[in-house]
Amino acid sequence: MKLQLRILVTVLALATAAFASGAKADRLAQIKERKTLICGVLNNVEPFGFIGSPPGEAGKRELVGYDVDFCKAVAAQLGVKPELKVLSLEARIPELTQGRVDILAAVLGYTAIRAGQIDFSDQYFVSEQKLAVQKGGPYKTRDDLNGKRISTIKGGSTQAFIQKELPQATMISFDDAPTAFMALVQKKVDGFGLSESLLRRFIARLGKEGNLEVLMPPLGREEWGLGIKKGEPALLQAVNDALQKMEQSGQAAQIFDNWLGSKTELHMERSFKVEPIEG
Repeated sequence: MKLQLRILVTVLALATAAFASGAKADRLAQIKERKTLICGVLNNVEPFGFIGSPPGEAGKRELVGYDVDFCKAVAAQLGVKPELKVLSLEARIPELTQGRVDILAAVLGYTAIRAGQIDFSDQYFVSEQKLAVQKGGPYKTRDDLNGKRISTIKGGSTQAFIQKELPQATMISFDDAPTAFMALVQKKVDGFGLSESLLRRFIARLGKEGNLEVLMPPLGREEWGLGIKKGEPALLQAVNDALQKMEQSGQAAQIFDNWLGSKTELHMERSFKVEPIEG
């Protein structure tokens, strides 16, 4: 009898633990209960997350950008307030997997390796990887740089695209984007590879003194999704529903226009829409 009682107590304890674990794992319920969406963002990658002025509010200084606006909009769709937590590039995925943020809106490009660590929402941005060169030089298309010297950022996703499309090119890697860009400006390399949005921002900063141009075709496309911890299907579905509503209402396109569109210094066109990432 005592043995049966012990077994019963053990079974009940395991069932209680499993229930508690399952309840704890429901991140969406936690977000609703605390009425806050904790969003991991960057503060040093303009125009996605940086300290600056919101469109039309010159002089005001705060954490703003494309990713920041998406975080705020998703929070609004969920009926909660956004809480922005600034992260480094290296800390993005660890902070998410350890549960210190609810989602990532932090220039997070989809890769198979990352998809094995976290879940990705539908794409909310597509980054075309391109090459910049000196204007008026011998290089007219992307493939003209095969076998030439191209500056890149160490560990950046552009490197994989260059290796695939221009296998004979020599990559000269730098620790950060400004240094890699200056290598091209100073004619130490033949080209510079980066996502188009960041590439055009660097060129725009040169103003009239600049003498650079962006080549076609692109090296490739990188789909960005909001990062969500694995094992949270309810939150993933809720975030995707929010993104789809933003697409249908035109809000997603408006955020693009505010930060990257024809009236900004980047003069970019939105050639994508919110849709599932084809992994």
